[in-house]
Amino acid sequence: MPKVAKLLQVSGLRTEFVTPAGIAPAVRDVSFDLDAGETLGIVGESGSGKSVTAMSILRLIKSPPGRIAAGSVKYKGVDLLAQDDAYMRSIRGNRISMIFQEPMTSLNPLLTVGDQIAEVMQWHQNVSRRESMNRAIELLRKVQIPSPEKRVKDYPHHMSGGMRQRVMIAMALACDPEILIADEPTTALDVTIQSQIMELILGLKEEFGSAVLMITHDLGVIAEMAQRVVVMYAGQVVEVGTVYEIFDNAQHPYTQALLRSVPKLGSRTAKGRRRLQEIPGIVPSLINFPAGCAFRERCVAAGPECAGSAIELQTIGENRMVRCVKIGTPAGAMA
Repeated sequence: MPKVAKLLQVSGLRTEFVTPAGIAPAVRDVSFDLDAGETLGIVGESGSGKSVTAMSILRLIKSPPGRIAAGSVKYKGVDLLAQDDAYMRSIRGNRISMIFQEPMTSLNPLLTVGDQIAEVMQWHQNVSRRESMNRAIELLRKVQIPSPEKRVKDYPHHMSGGMRQRVMIAMALACDPEILIADEPTTALDVTIQSQIMELILGLKEEFGSAVLMITHDLGVIAEMAQRVVVMYAGQVVEVGTVYEIFDNAQHPYTQALLRSVPKLGSRTAKGRRRLQEIPGIVPSLINFPAGCAFRERCVAAGPECAGSAIELQTIGENRMVRCVKIGTPAGAMA
């Protein structure tokens, strides 16, 4: 039987920004794919290139100073990077939607939330204002905003941060997208609201059948929501695997270090506190990128072989990849 094309295929993506100090490649040769109905997590610390990757998929990189320099982003086999602006406008918010980090800066303060949700449907689905407003009310109900008939007339500043994030989710789902990109959707929210938003996204994913690209630095979110995980560091993919493979048998020293830095219940020091195992050092300069492994200056397992030529992703199993010359070598205690 012919092989079914992936819903989304990102291959060799490279996105650069022009700075006074030189060109900074924020995303370097990033490749991954997404199946229909799947939740794929992209995880890494701040500056790893997660959000730039998401923005590149939808061609939202502002030029200048940024540009997508190489690679392809195929949606159902069609390379989005090769299409004109009109085609991309037909895709954004329609077939591929995005939940942004900061709803207050993403929502228009001069329009009611109902008008903003309805506008998406009027643009893409050619429905009447009455029909789109009725649908907006129903979407607000689905994202668990009380009294949606009244709140549909509210402006963003009338709502709490959690409510605004729910409005963003309603907007993203307005046209029943096939792919939902969630870029740190709970960053500015307290823990209780974070949990509610994650449960909401999971429930709506099941209802609408969308594939989800979950971008976060929170490994707890990844463990709860994702089937597969892409780990990024300094603009590169360093490990790919199922959520079970990543959490039970991480291969790259950076992934191992990330997992050790997560707060855990259990052992305590003599003073009753358990010290977090932070990752020493800082992410290397994107302009003066080091030869060899980008993580080697922070890795206690690094050796001379890590400083040579560029390290390529190695396939070590079905859909399992690692960018390391010492696959399976424990990084040891980071100090």
